[in-house]
Amino acid sequence: MQPREDSYCYLCAYLHGDYSDKYTEEHHVFHGTANRKLAEKYGLKVNLCTYHHTAGLEAVHLNNDVDKALQKKGQMRFEEVYTDLDFQSIFGINYLDEYDRVQKQSSNEPGFRFI
Repeated sequence: MQPREDSYCYLCAYLHGDYSDKYTEEHHVFHGTANRKLAEKYGLKVNLCTYHHTAGLEAVHLNNDVDKALQKKGQMRFEEVYTDLDFQSIFGINYLDEYDRVQKQSSNEPGFRFI
């Protein structure tokens, strides 16, 4: 989803439009033993600042809503890139509902670099 060499935090950019350089840590969007390996295989990783990774109110390891929003983004990206594969059969879960799919089709998120 995001090259490791990018020096901005994925969630700072997505949630707040902040693309400034900062210290980041690599985060696998899908976790657990099996899904972490799949996230690695399919490149579903992002760079997160400490606030968005482990320490802040919007940290994916502390805030289930932010974690789920990132997982929805991960599934959307997977479906864009791997059109011949079925996300649900590979990861064993579906994060997107019909509303998410409609939003995905109608929004290109101007200003957000979706890698």
